[in-house]
Amino acid sequence: MISKERRALGFQGKLLWKIEGDLPRFKALTTGHPIIMGRKTYKSIGKPLPNRTNIIITRNPNFKPEGIFTVPSLEKALEIAQQSVGHRVLNTSEEIFVIGGGQIYTEAIKFADRLYLTIVKDEPEADTFFPDYSLFKKIISEEPHPDHIPPFSYIILEK
Repeated sequence: MISKERRALGFQGKLLWKIEGDLPRFKALTTGHPIIMGRKTYKSIGKPLPNRTNIIITRNPNFKPEGIFTVPSLEKALEIAQQSVGHRVLNTSEEIFVIGGGQIYTEAIKFADRLYLTIVKDEPEADTFFPDYSLFKKIISEEPHPDHIPPFSYIILEK
């Protein structure tokens, strides 16, 4: 979830909004796919997400939660996501999801072909922001929710 104007994501390690339906949508989109996240995002979740290959980027070689991959770089995370994972081999056309945080999004956006966004029409105080995504101009789908407080839209964009 990001704010419309400033691309705000979070404040003091927490998401800015709890939007009904957003987490089930996230689960439906990412289940069965590899997910890549930073250590802080993983710690905010608190556990590996089930039915997904969890890959955490961290500079701390001693951070090794059970049941997940830890790597020192985005490039290594993408390599693991594309390789054989567990007992199944990933098709290179299969989607790999980067799920945060702000620094990881900034590194990963240059590799992305598609964005699944929740755009919130609200501008709260924030200290974490989504990177510029102005190269993603093709709207694949848009689902507005103008009656929600705050109003938001699910949008899928491609370069």
